[in-house]
Amino acid sequence: MDKFRARNFNLVLYDEDETHRRALEYIEKNCDYAKILHDRDVNPDTGEIKKPHYHIVIRFQNAKWNTSLASDLGIGENYIEESRNLKRSLLYLIHYYDEDKFQYSVEDVEGSLKKRLLEIIKNDDKTESEKVIELLNYIDDCDYEIDLSAFIRYVASIGYWDIFRRSPYVFEKYIIKHNDNL
Repeated sequence: MDKFRARNFNLVLYDEDETHRRALEYIEKNCDYAKILHDRDVNPDTGEIKKPHYHIVIRFQNAKWNTSLASDLGIGENYIEESRNLKRSLLYLIHYYDEDKFQYSVEDVEGSLKKRLLEIIKNDDKTESEKVIELLNYIDDCDYEIDLSAFIRYVASIGYWDIFRRSPYVFEKYIIKHNDNL
């Protein structure tokens, strides 16, 4: 297995393996993660239910070696792969884009990254333009002065940070205009 560094990782662990149970406990106590038990996956070759297993997505602030993560967790490197796209990794937990596979409920997902998954699902079908209009309408509908830092917190809390950070000056000017007109 190749050695690599990443900030986001995908893991597959089996509850029947004691070392995997310890790894899950370590992840739950020390990591920013989302996990789900896949216990209804079907083997397409045989039509039989696959052995139950956990899919876990882990996110770190700084890049980490896969070998170091494997060592910390006490598992083999073959259970770890790089997540090249955090959004797609989180959506895979519930087979969001895989309609031919069993559709797991987002309620079955556990961990600190579940909130991020819910934001992704909530905003997945909206265009960038729709999100901008939604934010502008929010400003227009306020009958009080809007504090820029409070607005930024609101934007981040609903998962629209990407929209704000592309054009913060537009929103700042719009808020100033809104506040001046009150």
